Amino acid sequence: MARQTIPTSGLWSSIAGLLNSNFVENYDTTGWAQYSDTQYTAVSPFSLVADTDTLMPNNAGAVIDSQLPSDIASYYSGGKITGQAGDGVLITVDLIAVPTNANTTTIEIWFDIGGAVGELYRRIVTFPKGVGVDRPISFSVSGYQLDTWETNGAAVWVNANGTCDLSLIRYVVSRSHKAQ
Repeated sequence: MARQTIPTSGLWSSIAGLLNSNFVENYDTTGWAQYSDTQYTAVSPFSLVADTDTLMPNNAGAVIDSQLPSDIASYYSGGKITGQAGDGVLITVDLIAVPTNANTTTIEIWFDIGGAVGELYRRIVTFPKGVGVDRPISFSVSGYQLDTWETNGAAVWVNANGTCDLSLIRYVVSRSHKAQ
């Protein structure tokens, strides 16, 4: 069978142009970036104080942002996950937590966008293997950003019920929907 091609003139040309335009519009608005902390490592971790709400450290010392949507300069600025009102996002948080006290059994992680909304997407993770054992933590949340998030950004907070060390902290932010 001979290979068929779309004509370059007439009605088919218009249809091909519309399809191409649609693909560019859809794929140019999605994208992702990764922000990894380079300060706190397994050798030199960040130490949490028991029962204390603490801003999760991430200096974004290693960034992969070659796949950002064309209208986004960065998804991380000033220690906060940034965004645009109306966008849909998927955020992945990865880290290693190591309880340093036998009484440390849980760690909680959440986003805070301030204002009347405040705290979002709290996650509670347990330490089933006990003190001194690495606990890889990875979770993703799918959500949306409105005016408060755009204005304030989302700070990532953490609290453990006992002492705990954190390292290899990484955020991956992907846009699933562009505001209209």
